Amino acid sequence: MKVIAILIIAVVVFIGLSPFWGWSGALVYGAIAWLGHLLATGPLGDGRAAFRTAVLLGGTVSVLSFLRVAWQDRSLSYLLAGGGLGFVFFLIFFAAGLSPERAARNAAAVERAEDAPEQHGDVPRWYSRAQFEREMVAKVQETARAAARGDRHGADALLEELHLWSRNPPRVAEDAAAYERLREAYNETVDALRKANPGPREARGTRMPDPATAEQIRTLEARQVVLLEQMWEQSASSITVALRLMTLDLRTLAVTQWLGRDATADAESDAAMERRLWRVQALQEVLFAYAPMDRRLWEAYAATVVDKDEELSLGALVIAGRLEGRDRKVGADTGAFDVNALVLGSDVLTLSTIAGSGSATRRDILEARAALLVGKPVDDPASAGQGRDAAPGDERVMEVPAQRTPRHDVQAERAMPPAGLLIERAGLALRPPPEPPAPVPRRDRGEVQVDLAAAGFKVTPPGIPLRPPGIVTDTRAVLVLDVWENGQVTSVLIETGSGNPDLDQAARYGARGWRSATKVPKGGERRRVEVVFKAPVTVQAPPPAEDVAPFPVGTTPPPPQLNPAQSLGAQLSAQARRHPPRYPTMQGGERPDGRVVVMLRMSAGGRVLDARVAESSGHPELDRAALQAARGWHVTPTRAVTDVDEITLRIPVTFSAGM
Repeated sequence: MKVIAILIIAVVVFIGLSPFWGWSGALVYGAIAWLGHLLATGPLGDGRAAFRTAVLLGGTVSVLSFLRVAWQDRSLSYLLAGGGLGFVFFLIFFAAGLSPERAARNAAAVERAEDAPEQHGDVPRWYSRAQFEREMVAKVQETARAAARGDRHGADALLEELHLWSRNPPRVAEDAAAYERLREAYNETVDALRKANPGPREARGTRMPDPATAEQIRTLEARQVVLLEQMWEQSASSITVALRLMTLDLRTLAVTQWLGRDATADAESDAAMERRLWRVQALQEVLFAYAPMDRRLWEAYAATVVDKDEELSLGALVIAGRLEGRDRKVGADTGAFDVNALVLGSDVLTLSTIAGSGSATRRDILEARAALLVGKPVDDPASAGQGRDAAPGDERVMEVPAQRTPRHDVQAERAMPPAGLLIERAGLALRPPPEPPAPVPRRDRGEVQVDLAAAGFKVTPPGIPLRPPGIVTDTRAVLVLDVWENGQVTSVLIETGSGNPDLDQAARYGARGWRSATKVPKGGERRRVEVVFKAPVTVQAPPPAEDVAPFPVGTTPPPPQLNPAQSLGAQLSAQARRHPPRYPTMQGGERPDGRVVVMLRMSAGGRVLDARVAESSGHPELDRAALQAARGWHVTPTRAVTDVDEITLRIPVTFSAGM
């Protein structure tokens, strides 16, 4: 009995001291990890650091034991065995301490110095986490768009800048106690959810949960999401929290895609699904602020935005391919995520692909285009010829890793089908906003010229909005449009940029509203359209009339003297009245009214040098008729015009049904 009492007391004391055992164990493990990191050539994972420390300690004890025996027995064999064992332990210790991080950093530094050293500036100073993440999100989108438009140097420079920023985030005070309370509440919620919603094995042989249990499950799931959001707000250093939150949302989206649209689904449930998708995309963009060099994150981002913005998705795939090639050369960045984050990252990538299964064709086409932007496969004869004939400085022709699936130009030139809507369980596109009204042209911001008829689109105003300051200099861009069988534009990419990102984005936005005027073959087709941006023309105002001295009473004053602009303007107005434009033949026999203001550039001799539409009537046929008539309005000046070479005049032309 006494022995039993002693054992019970010992067990109670041991259990009571369990926090001490945990603390001491953590202290020992932390010391081992610290020693491994201290003697390593670069940042290592905790597991590798512990292994190196074990090799160091075990090897030291083993070698000293051999040397002690050799000293006592005066044995040469033990001395040689101890030296050989020490050499083996040293090799293992050295090999386990090599970190690919330093090689990757050195290779990136060399590439930055060779490619674009001037594009890297100092790391900015952030005063809040929100500001840091906002600027990083903008930089992420800029990087992806540069990669999608074939700007390799610009994308690489921006990616390295992202990497540099991520290593110098703002210092944010974190409340460890509040975070720990949230984590405990989250674990309790997970346990309660597991009891209320058992897994497949536990639920085998049971019935569906009753309405009260189903409501409890929904409440617990909502609380789980709220707790994860609060944990993420408390600690930005825990990337695992954001990944777990994304996994929950993506799992729900994937299940919804599999099950299809439920007949009982209402607007509230659809809005909740769209909020989940929006949160996933926002979290992915924010995570780039902390892990911009993680290839799987770029691939997952490309899968979730494929129906939102195909240019961002294409750019993300190009960057993922570039990072894959870099990782195969210098090794992966082992310090980017911990072990738990690696598992969650793979889960996020898998669920992103499953959730977008309704848009698999769009993703496949973008993957083929990304493979061409990254580089042709080495076994492709066309690419081999390009590689031999290309100039040594051509950086756009490069070798693709052998593990990459070869893509062909035929696959890349396929037209992308329309994006599937999330609420229809056909893709990952959110409900489109209502069509905005057609932008009112602002001549003070410049003019956009597009030959829609030549490209096979309906001749309507291009509808490309121009924000201040508008077009500064004349430039042009080439758009690549995917047109589906119904005439809808399903994708707009920039093949040749204008040099102004705002103008390029305006062109992409406006081109989405174009519709094909010709029949599109089955499977769609790709078209290339040139967009010309013209800077606003400064019209010289006519100089004020000179004051004429009064004539004596009784004399007849001469007729008023007109300045050159007024004189030619009066003659041109008379010429327009004598030779008005012919009313054009329009489809359906309609004869709408309209007013066109034509801008004429006329020489001092009275000849029309150039004519363009300053204010459209809204009918392309009337605009063309006014321009055709204006080009024939040549006049002969009634007085010598010697003080100007050219004069710009605005002539209104009115069409009415009686013409």
